[in-house]
Amino acid sequence: MQLNPLRHAELVTGRRQSALIDLWATTGFAAAVSEVTGPHLYEFGQLPVPTVAITLYDVRRHVLIENGRVRRDAPVRAGRFRIGQPGCSVVVDAVPDVGSGKLLLLYLGETVLRDVAAARGSTEPIALMDRAWDTEDPMLEFSAKRLVEASASGHRPNPLLAEQVAYTLALHLSDRYAISGPPKSEPMPPLDGTMRRRIAEFVRADIGAPVTLAAMAKVAGMSPSSFIRSFKRSTGLTPHRFVIEERVGAAKQLLATSDLPIVDIALAVGFSSQSHFGVAFRAVTGASPALYRRQIGGR
Repeated sequence: MQLNPLRHAELVTGRRQSALIDLWATTGFAAAVSEVTGPHLYEFGQLPVPTVAITLYDVRRHVLIENGRVRRDAPVRAGRFRIGQPGCSVVVDAVPDVGSGKLLLLYLGETVLRDVAAARGSTEPIALMDRAWDTEDPMLEFSAKRLVEASASGHRPNPLLAEQVAYTLALHLSDRYAISGPPKSEPMPPLDGTMRRRIAEFVRADIGAPVTLAAMAKVAGMSPSSFIRSFKRSTGLTPHRFVIEERVGAAKQLLATSDLPIVDIALAVGFSSQSHFGVAFRAVTGASPALYRRQIGGR
């Protein structure tokens, strides 16, 4: 189905949107955030795909109208969410209990729903249950807050992290809220030593090049959803964390054996800036790149 999630979010909220994650063309997943500054009538229209809305502010009165009928008229606490069904005509009349707040919208298309279905042993896309603001989900709330914080600071997820977030959220939603279907398949086994080495060699072959989750999964011969779980089970790391540690390892070698400026090393091993490199390097080693170079007597 043709869909521009960003445009849909703008029509719904009446505000210009900035996509936190826009993988619609490749993965079938998009996330947009909207700032709410007062009472507002949200006209979602007919939802084109399963759409998850997560409110990060208290709503004093929240009227949910589906297909012309009032389904729910009650307050909504911050952190609650809704899973809207495709084809359902939705209007929401909301009166927030605060001066301003954030609303996160997640769009899940057939591509990502089919991929997580494959990880569950099904050939058909996952269908999600209908939920209407009455369920607490700490993982969804935490993820929404982190995405909004990243947006506020101007730090958007890089492509690998964006893919990882998209599939992780889709897997969580399918695990918790999928409509009953075929029995789940057995968990994907951990990657064996040969496959782990092959993936490490793939990442190291061009340490400064962009890496995608889809490319890593292809090396392993798996779908992205299956790969995320098998990789974490076998290494204890997410794919994104693994790539970060590999890049930091390459940077340590350059800090010890070259006189390249730190900013050049950061860019050479795949970081977008020296500040991003510094944060990642400290997270892995406990020291700044400059301090590490002094401690090991580098050039």
